[in-house]
Amino acid sequence: MTNSRTCAAWGLAGSAVLLSPIMVIFLIPLMIGIGLDIFDLFGEAPFVLALCAPVAFVLLRLVSPRALARQLAALLRPRLPLNRWAS
Repeated sequence: MTNSRTCAAWGLAGSAVLLSPIMVIFLIPLMIGIGLDIFDLFGEAPFVLALCAPVAFVLLRLVSPRALARQLAALLRPRLPLNRWAS
């Protein structure tokens, strides 16, 4: 039972390795075409918002007040020598 599972797993892995470049070659133009169809269907604004939203979320997360407060507190916290305990 385990031998057949091992052979099946290796066979599927080998098939995936052999078929993945072919799938990539055909899927990239397909995805570009679907993206252009959506762009033509809905117009520019939603497409631009969809592309810029992840960048805006990352920037807001980097510049959030909580993150700035943590960084400022870490800078202002007194440093202790390595051989002393905080009491």
